[in-house]
Amino acid sequence: MKFKHYFKVLLSNYFTTIKAGPLKDRKWIWISGNKYITGREEPYKTEAFLSHFKKGEIFFDIGAHIGYFSAMASVLNNGEGKVFAFEPRPMNIDFFKKHMAKNHFSDVTLFEVAVGDTDKEVRFDSNRGSATGRIAPDGNLEVKQVSVGRMVKEGSLPVPTFIKIDVEGGEIEVLKGLEELIATTKPKLLVATHNAECHSFVLEFLDKYSYSYTILNPDAVKGDTEIIALPGVH
Repeated sequence: MKFKHYFKVLLSNYFTTIKAGPLKDRKWIWISGNKYITGREEPYKTEAFLSHFKKGEIFFDIGAHIGYFSAMASVLNNGEGKVFAFEPRPMNIDFFKKHMAKNHFSDVTLFEVAVGDTDKEVRFDSNRGSATGRIAPDGNLEVKQVSVGRMVKEGSLPVPTFIKIDVEGGEIEVLKGLEELIATTKPKLLVATHNAECHSFVLEFLDKYSYSYTILNPDAVKGDTEIIALPGVH
């Protein structure tokens, strides 16, 4: 894993042009992965995102990884709305910043933090793939965690209209931190669930706040599912 990490860092200044999909003709770090370059990254999730994203959204990308959804949001907003991204892993942060700068996505603000239900320092495990790092008691990194709900309440962030959450199993804590905000403002939600407990919690949470939702991949091979949720009666 360490060799792969250093190899990625070494090649992180080499870009190529995305061949198809919503980011066609944009520049992307070629070592990021072939699915980004060919426009085939998370197709069902991308399709749901594109179907429900409207120009001018205030978009929160919680678990922003290397910037794929933040980039799409910037393109779709086309100078309107704003994008606020949250990502704690240093290598992902580096890739994210390079992608935004290379493509001149100036409406994107990155917070180099994890997101949860409280503000504190947490351990983060980065000894896994770039898309699968997570908060863990025995993690190898110490990172700052924030409550996004608290930030909105205090006025340091605007009220979001669309929130994407994908934090490798930490979705329960993120939603708890956003509960008051979601209950009162009802943003659109795109939520990943990485285990049965998380999945059940998310569905109960959405029912509690009268969201209409669709499980995009109920037969997910790896056990992960993605849920698009819209304000309304389920």
